[in-house]
Amino acid sequence: MIRKIRKVALAVTPWFSIGGTVVFVPAAATAQQSPRGTLPETPALGVINGRPSLGSAPGALEPSAFAPPEGGSIGGRARGGLGRIPRKLIKANQGPPATTLSRGSGAMSLPSALPDERPTSIPDGGASLDQHLLIEDEGPADGLTLDAAIERMLAANLDLIALKFEIPQADADILTAGLRANPLIYFDSQLIPYGQYNASRPVGPTEYDIIITQPVDVSHKRKARVKVARAAKSALEAQFQDVIRRQIGNLYRAFLDLQSARVNVLSSEAAVREHQRIVDRARQRRKADDDFGRLSTQLAKAKDALNDARDALDDAREAIALLMNLSPDETSRIQPRGTLRDLAPPAPPLDELTRVAISSRPDLLALRRGLGRAESEVDLARANRLDDVFLFYDPFSYQDNRNSHTPSGRSWAVGITIPVPLYNRNQGNIARARSNATQSQVELAALERRVISEVRLAEREYRNSKQVLARIETTTLPNAQLARAKVAASFAQGSISVNDFIDHLDDDDDVARLHRDALIRHRRSMLDLNTAVGARILP
Repeated sequence: MIRKIRKVALAVTPWFSIGGTVVFVPAAATAQQSPRGTLPETPALGVINGRPSLGSAPGALEPSAFAPPEGGSIGGRARGGLGRIPRKLIKANQGPPATTLSRGSGAMSLPSALPDERPTSIPDGGASLDQHLLIEDEGPADGLTLDAAIERMLAANLDLIALKFEIPQADADILTAGLRANPLIYFDSQLIPYGQYNASRPVGPTEYDIIITQPVDVSHKRKARVKVARAAKSALEAQFQDVIRRQIGNLYRAFLDLQSARVNVLSSEAAVREHQRIVDRARQRRKADDDFGRLSTQLAKAKDALNDARDALDDAREAIALLMNLSPDETSRIQPRGTLRDLAPPAPPLDELTRVAISSRPDLLALRRGLGRAESEVDLARANRLDDVFLFYDPFSYQDNRNSHTPSGRSWAVGITIPVPLYNRNQGNIARARSNATQSQVELAALERRVISEVRLAEREYRNSKQVLARIETTTLPNAQLARAKVAASFAQGSISVNDFIDHLDDDDDVARLHRDALIRHRRSMLDLNTAVGARILP
C-alpha cells in the first residue's frame, strides 16, 4: 500500500470534544502567503462521490481512493493585481451605522458595506495623517473578529458538518464488528423409501431431524475485529481534528486577506483624496497645462486603483463568507476587526516549539493511532488463521416405526465440525498486515521529520520577519516621514514643481507599502508558527 503523507501545517487549540476526544481548533494560516481574493473551495479531502471521506485511514490495509492531494484545503485564483496604488494620508474609516446579524450558534455584528464613492476633497493646508496610522486602524468596533469567525464556521461550515457524519459511521462499524455469527436451523428427513416399506425392502425406519448449528469463534476473531474498528475510529477522530485545523487555517488566511484588502481600500481612497487636493492646489496656483495633464492622469490612475481595491475586497469577503456559510446579503457587510501588530511576548525557544509540535500536531496523532490500528490488523490476521468451529445440536430426532408395527422412537444428538488449518493458515494476509505495520512506522518517522523541519522554517521566518519589520520602523520609516514633511512644506511654499512632488509621493508610497507588507508578513509568520507547532502559542 502506498499512501502519500500530506503536508498539513495549522495551529490548534482545544475547542470541543467528540466521543471524549478533544477536537483542536487552529489559530493560524498556512505557511505561504495566499493571493488576495482567493476563493475557498471544499476541503481537499478527495473526490466526494456519494458521501464525503476523511481520506486514507492511517494504518488501514486498504488504500483509499479519497486520499486528499497535497496543497491544503483551499483553492481558486485571485482577481488581477492592484497595480501601483498610491497610499497616503488617510483618517480612520468612517462608514454608515452598523447592523447586527445573529445566525447559527452565536451572534456577531457586521458593519454596513463601504459606499461606492467617497468625498474626494481634503481641507487645504496642514499636515496629513501618516501612512502608518492606517496600519494601526483595527477596523470598526462592531466588526467581525477572528473568534467570532471561528465560532461561526464551526457551527455553520457545510463541509465540516458533512464530514462530521464520519464519526457516527465509525461507531456503526464498531457495532458491526462486534456482532456475533447467527445460528443455523436445519430440518431433514432421512431413509425415505422408494415406494412402500415391506419385508423384501427393509429400508428405514424413516427419520425426521431438527438440527441447530452454532458457529463458535475459538480464535477470538470477533474481539480482534472490534479492536480494529475502535482503533480506526480513534484515528478517524484525529483525522477530523486535522480537517478542522486545515479548514480554520483557511479561515485565518481568508481573514488576513480581508484585513489586507480593507487596508488597500483605505489607502486607495486616501490616494484619490490626496491627488484631488494636489489638483485643487495646482489650479489655485495657475500652473501650466502640462502640469494639469499629468495631475489628471495620476488622479484617473488612483481612481482606477480604488476600483480594483474594492473589487479585491469583495473577493476577500466572498472567500471568508463561503467558509462561514453566510448569505450574499451578510457577505456585503463583512468588515474585519483586529490589529495586525505583534503585541505578544516573543515565541518560546526552538527546542520547546519542536517538543510541543511533536506532541500536539493532530496529523501526527492520527498516524500514531493509525500505527495502533495496523498492529491490531496483524492480530486480526492471526485470529483468522482458524475458521469458526461449528457445534451441532439435534434436540429432536423422530424414527417412524409404524411400518414395522413397533413403537416409534425419539432421540437427540450432538456433534462438532473442526476445520483443519493444513494448507491455508492465512499466511499471506498475516505477512501483508506485518508489512503494513512496518510501513506505518516508517510513515510516522517521516512525518515527525517533516514536522520538525516545518517548525524550524516557521521559527526562522518569524524571527527574520520580526527583524525586518523592526529595521523598517526604526530607520526607513522615520527617514521617509522626515523627507515627506520637508517636501510637503516646500510644495506648500511653491518652491518645488508639481512633477517633483508627485515623484516624491510615489517614492513615499513605496516606503508605506514596504512597511505594510513587512507588517503583514510578520503577522502571517506568527500564524504560520502556530500552524507548524500545532498549538496557539501566539495570538
